[in-house]
Amino acid sequence: MGGHTGISDIPSLNLFGMDLDKGEEIYYLIWSILMAAVWITSNLLNSREGRAIRALKGGQLMAESMGVNTFRSKMMIFLISALFASLSGWLYAHTQRFVNPTPFGLSMGIDYLFMALIGGVSSVWGALLGAGILTMLKQWLEDFLPLIMGGNGQYETIFLGLLIVFMMQRMQGGLWPMVIKLAPASWRTQSHTDVDLNAEDLPKRDMPKKGNLLLEAKNVTRQFGGLIANNKMNLALHSGEVLALIGSNGAGKSTMFNQLSAVDTPTEGEIRFLNQSLKGKTSRQVATMGMSRTFQHVKLLPTMSALENVALGAHMRGKKGIISSALHLERREEKRLLKEAKFQLERVGLGEHIHAEAGSLALGQQRILEIARALSSDPCVLLLDEPAAGLRHKEKQALAELLKKLSREGLAILLVEHDMDFVMNLVDRIVVMEFGEKIAEGLPEEIQTNPAVLEAYLGGAEE
Repeated sequence: MGGHTGISDIPSLNLFGMDLDKGEEIYYLIWSILMAAVWITSNLLNSREGRAIRALKGGQLMAESMGVNTFRSKMMIFLISALFASLSGWLYAHTQRFVNPTPFGLSMGIDYLFMALIGGVSSVWGALLGAGILTMLKQWLEDFLPLIMGGNGQYETIFLGLLIVFMMQRMQGGLWPMVIKLAPASWRTQSHTDVDLNAEDLPKRDMPKKGNLLLEAKNVTRQFGGLIANNKMNLALHSGEVLALIGSNGAGKSTMFNQLSAVDTPTEGEIRFLNQSLKGKTSRQVATMGMSRTFQHVKLLPTMSALENVALGAHMRGKKGIISSALHLERREEKRLLKEAKFQLERVGLGEHIHAEAGSLALGQQRILEIARALSSDPCVLLLDEPAAGLRHKEKQALAELLKKLSREGLAILLVEHDMDFVMNLVDRIVVMEFGEKIAEGLPEEIQTNPAVLEAYLGGAEE
């Protein structure tokens, strides 16, 4: 392949019978390919598949729970990046007519990373901005630093090293977010998230008949070495029912919650959902079956809008793939997904925040946003992990009314919660855990007077 000295005498490009042997011609080709790459990448990132890719930043657990095939998304990122890198190398070779290993070494790799750091790693336009700035800055430093410092030396390397440290400490988002903030508010609104209210509604799931058994745990035991987190737990959730799982910290609620959603697997016992065993199933497969969840610690994508975060929850309800997204052929489906996301935001009372960044919302609003995201998947079972944490009194009342309305529509709701006033006024039944075991189950008024519960959870029965 040319040996250590590289490959020489590379012919000029010939496209459709035309020799591109002049600098001007190859220049136009490079810019055409660059603009095409920007268009394709922007289309992809602002689509259903793009949201799945960006969801990886929020963690594999969250993405899989929304129905995202994280392995496939990672593979797509790798293949698309390799395609653009191959095109770049092809253009470079035919432009220079000679290639050797030097331009592809560690130094250039660091430059490419620095370009992304300067412009902003989360933006296509930020990457272009960073590339332009670094290219001009390096040339300027090479020309003027020797004159200023009074001699030759690797002054530009020292300067760029200090600049990298400064950017990583003070400007981790790069320069592009600053450019966006300086732009007019009307220009900052992302047109790709505009909602077409005339779009068709997404098809909805047929809810099971009220009272049907949907989710069941039979003698579930979860052991971590010598620690038994759950011991022979039994639990049943029916359509149209709101069930609370309560207990003190360390009682095993979160472990049970994760097993019910297929994030974790029981050591013994069985969990069945829609009359199917969850043994061997992933959280993504369970989400596809009709189960959705929120998290104890909010898992949102803070730089994405509220609308985009909720649209991620509807990922399983779309079908268009990478190619359709990259070529912007999924517009009809995208309009339907965004319309559904807007509906769910208005349903939970966040309609006025659809274009706000999720990270800019208060903690209580972020928890409500997670519920909207879970609802956009059109589930028949909804698992809520401490949904009232961080909410004000009026927000808790509104949430309780929403959950009651959802249960009347046939949705089965299981919640883990520490706010007993919220729980007692909302749920149909309560399961109480202590040291990994169920110590009581019954109606709210029964649990309030249960001696075992008062002793273990509420501080002891009064004499």
